Amino acid sequence: MNKKYLIILNMFVSVLLILLVLYFVGAEAVLAQIGKINLIYLFLSVIFLLLMDIGMAYRIRVLLNSMNEKPSFFALLKSHFVGMFLADFTPARSGYLATAGVLHYKYGVPSEKAMVSILGPQIFDFALKLVAGTIAVFYIIYYFLKPEDSFSLLIGLPVISLVIVIMLLVLFSRRFLNFFSFVKKIPILGSMFALTERMQEKSHIVINKSPEIIIIMLTTWSFKSISWYFVAKSVGITLDIGYPELLFYFFLQPLLTMLEFIPSPTIAGLGLSEGGSALVFSLFGIPPFQATAFALIARFKTTLVHLPAIPEALNTLKKHGPEPSKP
Repeated sequence: MNKKYLIILNMFVSVLLILLVLYFVGAEAVLAQIGKINLIYLFLSVIFLLLMDIGMAYRIRVLLNSMNEKPSFFALLKSHFVGMFLADFTPARSGYLATAGVLHYKYGVPSEKAMVSILGPQIFDFALKLVAGTIAVFYIIYYFLKPEDSFSLLIGLPVISLVIVIMLLVLFSRRFLNFFSFVKKIPILGSMFALTERMQEKSHIVINKSPEIIIIMLTTWSFKSISWYFVAKSVGITLDIGYPELLFYFFLQPLLTMLEFIPSPTIAGLGLSEGGSALVFSLFGIPPFQATAFALIARFKTTLVHLPAIPEALNTLKKHGPEPSKP
């Protein structure tokens, strides 16, 4: 299918899913809830989202500095913003790889180093979401759902697992890479193969820096969870549970992330995660319209915060050119 028509299809399905969610939970009630939003809590949510962004940019810096690449932190942050913005419009949030493109084409970071600095931390990130999301799924199954009613929650588990395995093989397995050596002489595919070879030469940096990456990842995960906690407070959500309320959001994020990884013709799981939010919150006694308001604000707040990335993305496209020659 033509790429343009595929994007249109994704947009159509995503909008349709959102409309269906709004229809079943009550669009007027959702809009009324959004109209009563507490701006102070929303502002606090944005602050912690920005702290998460700073942490994610810093982990890129840690890896690049270890590979003797020292772009300014502001350049790293702007590159990260481009990736975060595009991630909101791509399946499985794959648009975040554009961060590596900006680092390479605009700031002269060799492509293999830029890719290692992005893919390496993402392995840890996906692994954390897999573990936390699995715990959340089985918690819900044990306390609320019958196993046969939880199929949709389980679909994302093997998908994320497969993504993690592929990323590990691409970064660390020479034997896996050799299976595809036949593409060396094929245009474009040959260039991708050569890039992957160069990435594997640098991949040991990820292992060496894994303690720092894990600490930074746990910090950014906390910032994202606190950000969602304040989004919930901004629409009046209070959970009556037998443990600290903030802990709920540590596990809600990876749970909904798994829905974004369900193979579907949508934009980054748009519609799926909103419906999932309504389902999960309803299990804890939160009205569906309130849960849907939370999901919509959490998503579009993230998009708006990263909107300044558009000029950076456009500037990168202007600078797009051949890979810098190596000394």
